[in-house]
Amino acid sequence: MNVLSEGADYFIGFSMTFFIGLLSYFGFLQPKVFDGLSMDRVLPFKKYRKTGLRKDHSLEIKSRLIHYMETEKPYLDNELRLDYLAKKLNLSRHHMSQVINEHFDLSFFDFINKYRIDEAKEKLSNTTGLSMSEILYTCGFNNRVSFYKAFKKFTKITPTEYKQLHQKKNTLE
Repeated sequence: MNVLSEGADYFIGFSMTFFIGLLSYFGFLQPKVFDGLSMDRVLPFKKYRKTGLRKDHSLEIKSRLIHYMETEKPYLDNELRLDYLAKKLNLSRHHMSQVINEHFDLSFFDFINKYRIDEAKEKLSNTTGLSMSEILYTCGFNNRVSFYKAFKKFTKITPTEYKQLHQKKNTLE
């Protein structure tokens, strides 16, 4: 049973080809139209969705971690590792890493270095007798390069500039 005439077949084929060509043409002119929504924007990726660490427990670990960091100052040890810190707080290294990543938005090393830099800033502000090398080693850094790099990352200035700035402040007071 031939419902369509032979001319209609050609017309439909030509129309579809023309429509696809037109669509392609506008796709090149306005590529944003064809971008659509990415799934990342619709369903944001949650890195730790399967860990089993409840939010309330995570917050409790965060406060324990802060307390431990401020009272025991483990960051002054240049050999400090994630495993050691997790063991001290009776946690798995994965949960410790998750808490640091989620609550502080930092990697473990940046988290530790932030405490070290705060310690260094304190020493640079208050002590004039210590050399830069003494300060960096007593704050838990292994070498000058990593100290300067971390200091600049968190303060946007070098340790020397920071020291000079605070010496000027102290002389003005």
